[in-house]
Amino acid sequence: MGNLDVMTVALVRLLGIDPLNIPVPVQLLGFTMSVLWIAGLVWVIWTFLRFALATVSDILDVHQAKHSIAIARGLTKHDFDQIRRGIKAWRLLLVRYGTDEYLRGMASDADRALGRTRFDVINMKLALSNIGEVTLTWNLPVHRRLGTQFRCYIDLREGGVGSDVLTGMLSHYDEILVQPPESAHPQRVYFLLKRFRIVTSADGVKQNIVMPG
Repeated sequence: MGNLDVMTVALVRLLGIDPLNIPVPVQLLGFTMSVLWIAGLVWVIWTFLRFALATVSDILDVHQAKHSIAIARGLTKHDFDQIRRGIKAWRLLLVRYGTDEYLRGMASDADRALGRTRFDVINMKLALSNIGEVTLTWNLPVHRRLGTQFRCYIDLREGGVGSDVLTGMLSHYDEILVQPPESAHPQRVYFLLKRFRIVTSADGVKQNIVMPG
């Protein structure tokens, strides 16, 4: 059986066939199974290599940019605490790398893979200074060639003030543009930051974007 492929040898042993007189259908079946097994192995290796290369590319092409902006001024601690009581956390949703226009029309297959939807969640920090300035701070991964699309939101605290009241409060924050709620009783309130460029995605959702450079 030295000249037989692995799958044919396995079939011969499984079926108890004389290795010197193997029926043609068994030989064809064994050969086909060997080809499929090799193709599957190649696919697994190729998939792993693509994943590894994409991971390395992400590490090399993405840098962490720290942002800190004053979103409101002249707030008292009482006003600040009112907002905090209704909010569990301030978060940023990393949507994708690259603009929708580029990814749809001009991007290579590699860039389209980099521009896949991610929805990675990044925590933001809110602080009040002694002079009543409210500062929002976060680290944003920015792709060096494609830029980064993101959207900010707040997780509402259960039992806190309603979303309508909270939206009214946030509308007075200079740098915040509150987005319409996605449901009648939202658990999140999405907002944009006026300082950054605003784009509309293919599905009609407005998002912030930081361009490379």
